[in-house]
Amino acid sequence: MTTKKGKIQVGIDKEVKEEAEYILEQLGMNPTTAITVLYKQVIARKAFPITDIELSDEEKDALRLRELTKGIQPEFLTTDEEIEAFLDEA
Repeated sequence: MTTKKGKIQVGIDKEVKEEAEYILEQLGMNPTTAITVLYKQVIARKAFPITDIELSDEEKDALRLRELTKGIQPEFLTTDEEIEAFLDEA
């Protein structure tokens, strides 16, 4: 028995999409799985679900670090002199 598939197409802010998909990836899900879970919970509860699926504290810290460093360009140190100068500044 084959299941007929329906499609959902939505417009969403690119940054929201990217951030949510990064978190979903950390949770082991892709957008299709997340939307399917959401829809199944809506059906089961006959209401919009509030779930307790969330990242661990360590994963939240990593996400916060990612947010804080967004847009910061890394400085590549290629010589011993550059590395020494950088370490002397710290």
